[in-house]
Amino acid sequence: MIATLVTLFAASASGCVPISGANQLWAPATRWVIIGEMHGTNEAPDAFANLVCLAVASGRPVTVALEYSSDDQAAIDAYLASDGSDQAQAALKRLSLFTSETQDGRGSVAFMRLFDRLRQLKKASRIGGVVASDVGRSTPEGLDRNAAMARTWTAIPAPDHGLVLALVGNLHAMRKPVSFSNRTIVTAGSLMPAKQTMTVNIEGNGGQEWNCRQDGCGPHDAGPSRASASASGITYSDDPDRRWDGTYRLGIPTTAASPAVPATAASLPTEGAP
Repeated sequence: MIATLVTLFAASASGCVPISGANQLWAPATRWVIIGEMHGTNEAPDAFANLVCLAVASGRPVTVALEYSSDDQAAIDAYLASDGSDQAQAALKRLSLFTSETQDGRGSVAFMRLFDRLRQLKKASRIGGVVASDVGRSTPEGLDRNAAMARTWTAIPAPDHGLVLALVGNLHAMRKPVSFSNRTIVTAGSLMPAKQTMTVNIEGNGGQEWNCRQDGCGPHDAGPSRASASASGITYSDDPDRRWDGTYRLGIPTTAASPAVPATAASLPTEGAP
């Protein structure tokens, strides 16, 4: 899938790869589409970029939200307004998620591809903008991170028929609170207006992801693969206990997305660090 998406995106600013089940996300009643991923793969950000393309093709105004600190907004806006040159990319890579010694996937080469795809769409006036929706210095003291995300998403200005597409870690996208041992996390997805929100989890067929675990940072197992590759597409559930409204099965193993900034450059000055 990744090669197909990159090829089509390079060929045309309006090229999208059709995805089974995607049209259901643009139903008239839906305003927010929250896409969850396991950070650190090449395929999930590419798949999200394609969903943004499909949302734009639906004819509705689209705004994108990413799991970056609100402190990063000015740098993101500057990149979207740039020509995508090496100098512009270098400025974006000074953000803390790219230079952190602990990489969770949001500072990867895959996210740089996503940013450049969004830059092209913004330049063509096909999306309204990209909102950095994670916590930052302006977040009120004591406001939970998930609550802050949901508040930011609901506050994004858009026409009545506009769409907001957000990409976050899949826990944040869950449509119900989730409990681990004696701790309950009230997820951002669970705080959104239920009748106007669709949550979708991106799922690969095994493979690898780049993240930091007890054995260090690098490619790690992304979970078991199925006996055979499943067909790609989005399927939906009406189970009241479902974690997400839909599952976007890529149908292929994921590949680890390496950091966009080499580890030796992690000490560079950062912009927008909380």
